[in-house]
Amino acid sequence: MNRPDPRDRGYTLLELLAAMAIMSIAFAAIFAGLGMFLRTERVQGAQAQLDVSLRSYAEQLLGVTYVNCATPSTATYAAVTVPTDVHAKAYTKSVTIKYWNGDLPATWASSCTTGNDKGLQQITIQLTGSDGEKGTLTIGKAQ
Repeated sequence: MNRPDPRDRGYTLLELLAAMAIMSIAFAAIFAGLGMFLRTERVQGAQAQLDVSLRSYAEQLLGVTYVNCATPSTATYAAVTVPTDVHAKAYTKSVTIKYWNGDLPATWASSCTTGNDKGLQQITIQLTGSDGEKGTLTIGKAQ
């Protein structure tokens, strides 16, 4: 019968515990990185959807007829609705309109008097999602 080689005794319990501790630390780091990746992907996806809805709303607003001295509550401007994103998430909108003073470089007034509209409006749109993400876009609407 062959006797085992005394140099080939296997691993000690201490060596096994050390290897398991190193592997546990490595797995914890990998799972933490994966969790961070998934959170980042979710946040970036929500921001991308917000951006799509913001730009879509702005395009619709540019498509309606120009109204002299319009306000956000002017019927044709207020009729434009914010599209929901692919997840059917609704957004809260905030719209401000400023009016060109007719000078260069352009300056803007926060109010307009009838007959004093120079034919250019600066419209700032802010959408806020239910998760708290916000997007802002400023457009110019010409007569």
